[in-house]
Amino acid sequence: MKKYAFLTAVLLLCFMGTAVSDEIDGLVKQLGKGNPTERLIAAKELGQSKDPRAVSSLVKALKSDRNWDVRLAAEDALVSIGSSSVTPLIQMLKEEGNCFVRRRSARALKEIKDPRAVEALENAALKDADCCVRRFAAMALADINDPKAAEFLDNAMKNRNLQIISAAYPYYIRKGMPGTEDTLIDSLRKFAYFKKMVCDFACCNNEKLKQAAEEIAKSRKYTTPSNWSGPSWGKI
Repeated sequence: MKKYAFLTAVLLLCFMGTAVSDEIDGLVKQLGKGNPTERLIAAKELGQSKDPRAVSSLVKALKSDRNWDVRLAAEDALVSIGSSSVTPLIQMLKEEGNCFVRRRSARALKEIKDPRAVEALENAALKDADCCVRRFAAMALADINDPKAAEFLDNAMKNRNLQIISAAYPYYIRKGMPGTEDTLIDSLRKFAYFKKMVCDFACCNNEKLKQAAEEIAKSRKYTTPSNWSGPSWGKI
């Protein structure tokens, strides 16, 4: 009886594996050839599956689908799949001619937070032709817990690279390094059109940054909700 039970279990697992494989294949086909609604559903379900076999099809959708919602869903799906998405996202960030794709790649890498992306993100933050790609890459570096990313951001502070500092400001607030406040305020004043940045400075528990942010908020008629949450000075 035990022998038969074991064989039954093996057959059941094989059947389940085949069924899952068939489902993924069906969704991949739907992503490539369905109507916009069907492609959107397929992208979302492939993300929920977290199956690495879907990565190449999702990358193709992110690059070239005619529907923007499908492309954004493909990005979200790649983030959900995680580690297996990192290498193709890095490749797109480095090589893709379309700045939209490079932006979405940087944003996806920010969410995945994989140290393998640090070098490509550093290069993009410094050299990409698109200002949004540079900003998203710096934002991603601020969220990746890696010594090389920290060294890059610390050098940006030493060199007063206000573009990188303004994008990666949560890193500097969390680090809470005394003496960096004036440079952070300079970056805030230059990029004050980012309301979230102004509100984060106003609520970060550093009095000097708070005062500067409140002046800007008043001049731009920004209001900060009482329950605002963001990076806190000196708290990693």
